[in-house]
Amino acid sequence: MLGRFASRALGGFKTLSASIPYRPSRRLAMGVAGTAIAAYGVGFHADALKAAYDLKLNYALRKTGIGGSMNKQEAKSVLKNYFPHFDWMEITQDKVFDSYFAAFGITNNSAKITEKQMRDMVKSMVAGATDKHYSIIAGPGMEGLAKKLVAADPDRFQYYSTQWKKFPDQSDNIMVGGFHPINRIRDESVLFLASFHNNDATLSQLYVMTMLAESFPKDMTIILPFYPTATMERITKEGVCATANTLARYFSNLPPSGRPHRLMVYDLHTLQNRFYLSGNSLATLHTAFPLLLEKIPESKIDCVAFPDAGAEKRFGNYFKKSFPGVPLIVCGKKRDPKNPAKRSVVVKDGDAKGRHVVIVDDMVQSGGTLTECGKVLKAQGALSVSAFVTHGIFPKDSYKRFMEGGDRAIFENFWVTNTNPMITDKLPSDDVFEVLDITDLIIKDL
Repeated sequence: MLGRFASRALGGFKTLSASIPYRPSRRLAMGVAGTAIAAYGVGFHADALKAAYDLKLNYALRKTGIGGSMNKQEAKSVLKNYFPHFDWMEITQDKVFDSYFAAFGITNNSAKITEKQMRDMVKSMVAGATDKHYSIIAGPGMEGLAKKLVAADPDRFQYYSTQWKKFPDQSDNIMVGGFHPINRIRDESVLFLASFHNNDATLSQLYVMTMLAESFPKDMTIILPFYPTATMERITKEGVCATANTLARYFSNLPPSGRPHRLMVYDLHTLQNRFYLSGNSLATLHTAFPLLLEKIPESKIDCVAFPDAGAEKRFGNYFKKSFPGVPLIVCGKKRDPKNPAKRSVVVKDGDAKGRHVVIVDDMVQSGGTLTECGKVLKAQGALSVSAFVTHGIFPKDSYKRFMEGGDRAIFENFWVTNTNPMITDKLPSDDVFEVLDITDLIIKDL
C-alpha cells in the first residue's frame, strides 16, 4: 500500500506524463516515477523527481517559446501553468514563489531570469518538498555534533536537548527532549547520535533508544560513528564474552517502529560485525577516509603506508583510485626466530626512501604498532611520517605521548576524526594533532 505522499506523487507524475506529447519522453517520465515510488520504502528518491521535472521544464520552455531568458511574471506563469502538480507540495501561492525567486536574488519584476535559474528553482522546490527532516536526540558528548548538523542545514534538522542526570543512588534520571510542549517524536524521523565511550553511557543511551522506539516514531536512525566493541567480535577461549555480538543483540532487539532501525557506523573495525545485526536494526557502513583524501593534495604526502595487510586490503583501493601515482607500502609483524614470543614491525612491501609517508588505519588505542611502523619507515629513509586514523581512543590520555617532547613524537601530522568526541575534544590544536570534522560526511551519508 503506497503511503499518502507516494500516492499523491504518483498522481502528479501521471498528470505530468500525460501533458508531454512525445511518447518516448512520456515513457521516460513514468519510468522516473516508477523509480521514485520504488525507492519510497527507503526514503522518497528526490533525484528522480528532479529529473522528471527537468524533463517537464524542457517541454514547457519549448511550448511557450520563451526559452533563453524571461521576466519574473513570465517565469511565474510557466511554473503555475505547467507545474500544477506542485499543489501537493503546497508551494503554489504567490508569496512562496516569491520566496524562491528571492533566494535566487530575483526581486525586481523586470529582472531577466535565465533558463539555468529556472532549472535550479524547480530542483530547489522539489528538494524542499521531498528532503527528509529529522528530530535529533543526542547522547552524552554528542551535543556538539547535533548543533553542527542544525547549523549546516536548519531546514532539515531540529535538535532537542536531553538532560542526562543521575539520582542520588547513581541510577539514571533522564529527561529526553522533543516531547514538550509539543511531541516532535511521534510520526517523525528520529536521528539519535550515540557515543558509547564507556559502559555507563552505553546503558543510559540504550534505555533512551528503547523509549524512543516505543514512542511511535516514523522511523529511527542511530548514528554510532565509533562502534567500540568491534575488536571483540570473536573468541579463542571458552568463557570469554564476545561483546561485539552482545551489543549487536541489544540493537537487534530494540522495539520495532514499522521498519528496521538504521544503524550508521564509520570504519567498522571488522566488517563481519554488521552481520551480527538482524531483526529490528540493520547497519549501513560508511567511511571517513574521504576526509584524508581531501587533505593529501594540501600536504606534501606522496606515499601511503598500512600497518598490516588487512588494512591495505580494506583501504588500499581508496588511494589507488584517487591517487593512482602514489605508491603504497605494507608493513606487518614478524616473529623473532631467536625469541618466538617477540614480534617486530617490518616493511613487507614497498619502499619509503625519499618519501613523505602517511600511515593509515581505522583506529588507534595507545598507538604502539603505529609508532613502530613509523620508526621502521624512517629507518628505511622516509623524509617524514604522518598518521591518519578514523577513531582516536587514546586510553589514559596516551595521546600526550605523541605530542612534542613525548616518547612517541615521531609524526609530522596526526589526523584523527571526531567520531569519539569525548576524547578528540581534549586534543590540543597547537601540536601534532588535527581533528577532522565528520559533520558533512554524515549529512551526505544520510
